[in-house]
Amino acid sequence: MITNEELTSAISRLEKAQEETNEQMKETRAYMKLLTKETNDQMKETAKHVKALTENINGVNKSIGLEVEDFFYSSLKRNPRIANINFDYVYQNDIRNLRGESQEIDILLENGSSIGVVEVKNKVTQKSIDQLDKIMDRFDYFHPIYKDYTVIGAIAGKIFPKHLQEQTLNKGYSVITQQGDHIEQINP
Repeated sequence: MITNEELTSAISRLEKAQEETNEQMKETRAYMKLLTKETNDQMKETAKHVKALTENINGVNKSIGLEVEDFFYSSLKRNPRIANINFDYVYQNDIRNLRGESQEIDILLENGSSIGVVEVKNKVTQKSIDQLDKIMDRFDYFHPIYKDYTVIGAIAGKIFPKHLQEQTLNKGYSVITQQGDHIEQINP
């Protein structure tokens, strides 16, 4: 049997241990709060670096895209021909706004009876083909002046995988690729 004195001593030790535990928990909470603040500060700093890097990458990508677009525009301006049709005029970045909607065509060629619509990409993807489909589907809506013209679609790409070239041709579009300092065309 435990005596009152032993019980009082055990309770006293237990109370002291509880106080020590409470003190350790306070210290742990303070340390966790400090760690959380440090982690949040580090995350904010990392987010700043990621944002700056993303802006830099986007700037580089935009520059590459503009360079590729300028290459194909200059090439088509020198030799304005798509699908064995000669054109008289070549326009870059044709943007049409109508009823709150807009359509941008990278390169537009015209000769009085035919229109060439060229979507330019550094690297052609499935999304590029889908984008040209959408442009072609809505061309008459944004360009009613050309409603009686023959409209020819083409995709120009610096990097243009063979399977996507085949898919582009199967849709009836011309394929324009960069070969060194000149372009080559494959027509459907």
